Amino acid sequence: MTLALHRSPCSARSSVRGSAHTRVPRHPAGHDSITAAAEWCRRAAPEELAAFGLPYHPLLGRYRIPSEKTLRTVLGRLDPGEVSAAGYDHLRPLLSTASHSPEPLMPDGGIEREQRRAHRAAARAEPVRSRRRAIAVDGKCLRSAKRPDGSRVFVLSAVRHGDGIALASREIGAKTNEIPEFQPLLDQLDDADLKEAVVTADALHAQRDHATYLHERGAHYLLTIKNNQRGQARQLHALPWKEIPVIHRDDARGHGRHEQRLVQVVTVNGLLFPHAAQVLRIQRRRRLYGAKKWSSETVYAITDLPAEEASAAEIASWARGHWTVENIVHWCRDVTFNEDKSQVRTHNTPSVLAAVRDLIRGALKLAGYVNTAAGRRAHTERTLVLSLYGIT
Repeated sequence: MTLALHRSPCSARSSVRGSAHTRVPRHPAGHDSITAAAEWCRRAAPEELAAFGLPYHPLLGRYRIPSEKTLRTVLGRLDPGEVSAAGYDHLRPLLSTASHSPEPLMPDGGIEREQRRAHRAAARAEPVRSRRRAIAVDGKCLRSAKRPDGSRVFVLSAVRHGDGIALASREIGAKTNEIPEFQPLLDQLDDADLKEAVVTADALHAQRDHATYLHERGAHYLLTIKNNQRGQARQLHALPWKEIPVIHRDDARGHGRHEQRLVQVVTVNGLLFPHAAQVLRIQRRRRLYGAKKWSSETVYAITDLPAEEASAAEIASWARGHWTVENIVHWCRDVTFNEDKSQVRTHNTPSVLAAVRDLIRGALKLAGYVNTAAGRRAHTERTLVLSLYGIT
């Protein structure tokens, strides 16, 4: 199933214009659905089917290929959390061997647009050396998928900052929300992955129980505070911010706009939140090129890390890195894999397919492709797809 969700090779046709023959490629057929995955299996060569370990029918003299109905049935019965854990276990050995070349080149020597941008941004920005790993926790709605009772399907994920590798995922029940699923999600992570790491989350997860849980697991937190926590919000707004200097500033240009982030950090005692040590205020200012007026937004966050263990630049990088889950993970699944257009509704299938997409994206990322769509186009040949996952 994972292999079938790559793109198929482009077919071509000849068109005659005068005496010239031009090869005009058709649009590539995307393997984004279970139907396309079943078709991919039917077209596989015998040696490829043997590599998958499919049973061989001695009387018919061929391998037994699962039908589309079989794929739907099996995917609907799988546990999304176990699929996500299996995918991360497959990628784990590759994490230490993944190349992080400063040159903006793909494995085949080409240059990606995203790699060019990242290379230029890294050259302009001041390097921030983070002393800790950071994990983002956030939920996503699978918009076109619905349960039999008509409720929407939501998936809560934990991903690494930077590369967006999915560490764990969990489907949210129809009669609950993200808050009670926070701890079960992180229970899927080993102590080696979570200990001493910084977990970032939005205001929905600014819960005392979450902070206590992370402290007991040996992890740390950076949580956004909004008016859903009125007591903490009042305390943060009442701090003497006019007397606190801006100790970190980030200027960025791109996508037709100029952005500024002004960061203030203050050490606190007695805050109405477990183990809180520092408060962060980020003033985000944004202006389109050629415009005179700035739009502004002020965001507050708290962390249990004291000043000697987390500098203002580190905290600012974690706050900005939390958007990895939106800009890399969710956006990629929506745009590259058309997740929000998928109307698969059988039992656990929507959440299982979301975990499979995370595995594909992570495998291509660790193979050196910043752009997942470029990685899928580069793996149109079946042999390349098999080798990407170590199937021989």
